[in-house]
Amino acid sequence: MTEAGPHSSGTVRRAVIWSYVLTGGNFAVTGVVTFVMAAFVPPAEFGVMALALVWVTFAQMLMQHGPAQAVIQREDVTDRHFDAAFWSTLGLATVFAGLLAAIAPLWALWNGTPRLAYVCWALAPVIVLNALAVLPDAILRRRMDMKRISLRVLTVASISGVLGVGAAVAGLGVWAYAVQQITMSALTVAVVWTVTEWRPRRGGIGPALRDLRRFSLHSLSEVTAFFVSSRIDALVMGAFFGPAAIGLYRFAVRIVEMVNSVAAGGIGQVSLADLSRLTDDRAAFGRRLGQFLHAAALIMYPALGVLAATAGPLLRLVGEEWEPAAGALRVLCATGAITMIGSILTPAVQAAGRPGVGAVIGWVEAAAAATSIVAVGLWMRDAPVPTQVLAIAWTVFAVQGTMTLVYAWVALYRVLRLKARTVLLPSLPPFAAGLTALGTGLLVESLLPGDTHVVLGLLLTGCAAVATVVILLLALDPRLRRLATSLLRRA
Repeated sequence: MTEAGPHSSGTVRRAVIWSYVLTGGNFAVTGVVTFVMAAFVPPAEFGVMALALVWVTFAQMLMQHGPAQAVIQREDVTDRHFDAAFWSTLGLATVFAGLLAAIAPLWALWNGTPRLAYVCWALAPVIVLNALAVLPDAILRRRMDMKRISLRVLTVASISGVLGVGAAVAGLGVWAYAVQQITMSALTVAVVWTVTEWRPRRGGIGPALRDLRRFSLHSLSEVTAFFVSSRIDALVMGAFFGPAAIGLYRFAVRIVEMVNSVAAGGIGQVSLADLSRLTDDRAAFGRRLGQFLHAAALIMYPALGVLAATAGPLLRLVGEEWEPAAGALRVLCATGAITMIGSILTPAVQAAGRPGVGAVIGWVEAAAAATSIVAVGLWMRDAPVPTQVLAIAWTVFAVQGTMTLVYAWVALYRVLRLKARTVLLPSLPPFAAGLTALGTGLLVESLLPGDTHVVLGLLLTGCAAVATVVILLLALDPRLRRLATSLLRRA
């Protein structure tokens, strides 16, 4: 069987809609689960799990951006390419899981947390389970069959979330997160193979693997660089700060990542497969990329503005022990607003067959981030925990923000040969709306009496910020205004 050819506009539209159903629903489920579990699990326990998940996350990135990513990007693929991608991914995952089990004691020693080794050993099988699901998932994404993916992910997230919350309420601490992760991976494997007709065959994968090798190696280099630069905080912080500081910081990062998964993630589910079919039509490629970026900005910039405005009361509602992360959460929202551009441009550069560009810039960013965070760690080793968390957040903002702007310039002008104003200008109204929402929310919070109940404060601050977003978007964004007018006429 051979798969090729461009996707129709209707297919892309349906894929985008179902992609946002997936990311929006997943955001709702994981958001509720994350906050509820945090109410029962203290920051130090969350920090231990964050340190253990560093390597599980890295393995998942490698699985998704190696041969499986090449299968999505390549114009013509056969079942032998699928076989090659599956067996090579599974083999790499098995080796990685063994390495994690071997280095777990050293990782625990580096972070000064002996029980971290036991958590790593419990999560090692998750790497292999995740690998079993990568290729069937990639086939569905290549076909833009986002409906099946959405229903599967939301079902799995709901069941594993309920079990995780139950374990947290029962007082299992860090093991509640382990229960959630293991259940999610096992259910994903069970479900994904029921919605995919393809089955792997053994033997004769050498030629097909060579077809995928060049793109896979560049993609793996890029994702490794991204991992190091985006997770260098967790890799290094344990040597200088305690689990509480790591837990507070990673919890703030987790919240911003959930927003990013809805905005950029929703587009990222379909953009690589779609843009890969438009590389011969530069004008159409540029228009589609601008549409993708605008759609992501419409969600992410207002959401980040509202999130930053409500950071204080939101974290107080979760628990007083989480409030020291409020300042870092606001800074990370600003970081997310900038790095979202890179999240959308990355699949565009990959679609153009140039993943090596992102790898080079990613490694420069990783080196800069490592140097900066080590310096901050040495400087802030004895500082109060809130100061440590805020210092790391500002460091990440400076490094990732600067390198994202460099990457955007290289991607647009040197690789894609597109005009920045054509791609970026439509996203200015959502950016302005998000920034104004932040200012409005902070103003309302400053005017509230000190004894205002946390729920009332959150509602008043959030409603003011959301109202600002709606008014400004309708006033400044012509694309959204035309869509709203069209919907009203149909109603």
